[in-house]
Amino acid sequence: MSVPTPWVRCFRRRPAASTILLCFPHAGGAASAYRDWPAHLPADVELWAVQYPGREDRIAEPLIDTMAELVDAVVKAVEPALDRPVVVFGHSMGASVAHEFTLRLRPGVARRLVVSARPGPADQRPRADLVHLRDEAGVRAELDLLGGGGAAAMADPQLRDLLLPMIGNDFALIERYRPGPAVLGVDVLAHVGADDPSMPPESADSWAAATTGSFTRHTHPGGHFYLADRLADVIATLGGSTPEVNHMSEAFTVEGLREAVAEVLGVSPDPDANLFELGLDSMRMMMLSVRWQAHGVEVPFADLAEQPTLSAWSKLLTAG
Repeated sequence: MSVPTPWVRCFRRRPAASTILLCFPHAGGAASAYRDWPAHLPADVELWAVQYPGREDRIAEPLIDTMAELVDAVVKAVEPALDRPVVVFGHSMGASVAHEFTLRLRPGVARRLVVSARPGPADQRPRADLVHLRDEAGVRAELDLLGGGGAAAMADPQLRDLLLPMIGNDFALIERYRPGPAVLGVDVLAHVGADDPSMPPESADSWAAATTGSFTRHTHPGGHFYLADRLADVIATLGGSTPEVNHMSEAFTVEGLREAVAEVLGVSPDPDANLFELGLDSMRMMMLSVRWQAHGVEVPFADLAEQPTLSAWSKLLTAG
């Protein structure tokens, strides 16, 4: 069955795959956060990434700021297309969206729920200082604390104008959300960073009470965005295998960058062509940078803007 749009992105089609890995992004995140995951998955797993409205290619659509409305929309769009068993994954805010989505699925569709960087339901307590009520400086302070590249993107004025409404919306959604008493009937795996400033690792253990299935916690070195360095370890718990290719090496070659830029700009540029003259702007720069951050690589936007060619970017990103 075809992938539902506009709610899902499938970056590598695998029609013969026996399992779908359905991934939900973190607050302020987008489907492109999972663009590089298929290279780490076995051939019988097809990855679908949920694209929330109000970001990337859905930037013109209204944001959704309540969990119930968001989950209702995802279930309506995605569940009818799930023609194979599903492993549901979510990181941070995405873990709670994935949880609520899995509760709503018809019995037998979900094989397991995998949650990342999110306390269990019983430990999801309201914080005293709500991020979505802070001023810009307060939001940036939270992003600095969590890491993951969000603070660096906010340093660019044009990107900041694009990101602030999205980030504020998502923090409002997750900070107002309260889990209900419903219990899952599938196995739950929890992945956490040992030094995550937003939660102690043991607060993930209350996911055990949220299901009648088994529960396992995996604690990794790193903070809230430990995934940048521990992706292979997480994939292995999902049934993953050795990567099909050295995806980082390929991603930062001129040809790898040409493929990524072509998807975003709609043209396939020459290595020394000025990308700004071909339509590159701050929003599209952000869409590209999310892919590089998935490899744990960050290069200042100012450096990229000073040398806006594939040849120069390949050198900068490889060095990064």
